[in-house]
Order: sequence, then structure tokens, then C-alpha cells
Amino acid sequence: MKKFHEFVADRQMQSNPDQALNPIQTKSEKDFWKATKPEILEFWKKLRSDSPILMKPIEYNHKGSTYGEDGIRITGSPQFIQSVLARLKEFLNFESPQTKLSVSYRETQSPSASQFGNTKTSYVFYLQTKKRGEGA
Repeated sequence: MKKFHEFVADRQMQSNPDQALNPIQTKSEKDFWKATKPEILEFWKKLRSDSPILMKPIEYNHKGSTYGEDGIRITGSPQFIQSVLARLKEFLNFESPQTKLSVSYRETQSPSASQFGNTKTSYVFYLQTKKRGEGA
């Protein structure tokens, strides 16, 4: 397994911390990397807050799962989700003549947690963008 700093160095992130992470999705298990908490915090601190959001829209005619596509998932209490969304208003710019927001916000309960008697209700918010198609 690659170290996070090796992954970053391979993509020359140290000279340009604004460059987006773009791991190849067809890697074998041995090539996957995992960052440690200190590496993540160091990387996060170096990111510029004025960097544009580089979100690739899902193709208009896409069929099937969108797992692995660009998107955001926020879980927790409604208050937590609301407080995070308040900081993410820049995503509203993806609702445009070329792209549309795909959003979902719902109450949920973990199937594995309910097996053990934990009936705590949680909420989940999903956000992705999709290209608009003919007649959209």
C-alpha cells in the first residue's frame, strides 16, 4: 500500500497544493493508498480556501450506480447537516443551463445498528451534479 505522501509526490501536489486528487480507479489493491490523520490535516491546511470546486458532472445518459462519482454525503443530525450546508453555498452555482444539482435529504436508520437495538434516527444529505440533456 502506498503512503499518502508518496501518492501526493507522484502527482506533484507539493508544488501545487490546489491540484485536485485524481486517483486512477482501475488500480489493484496493492496500489491503493491511505493517509494518516497527520497527513490529512497537513494536506487540508495547505489547501487554499479560494480554490474553485472541481466537480465533474455525471453524464446525462448515465445508467446505474453513481458510487465513485464526484459528490458529497453528509450524515448526522438535521442541525449538523444545516450548519455544514450553510458553508457549502458555492455548490448552488452548479444549478445552471448546462448542469443540474442532484440532491437528496432524508431520514435514515442504520440497518446494522438496529440489529443491536440502537434505534437512533439519523439523517443523510447527498449532492451530485449531472449534465443536462436534450429538452432539459
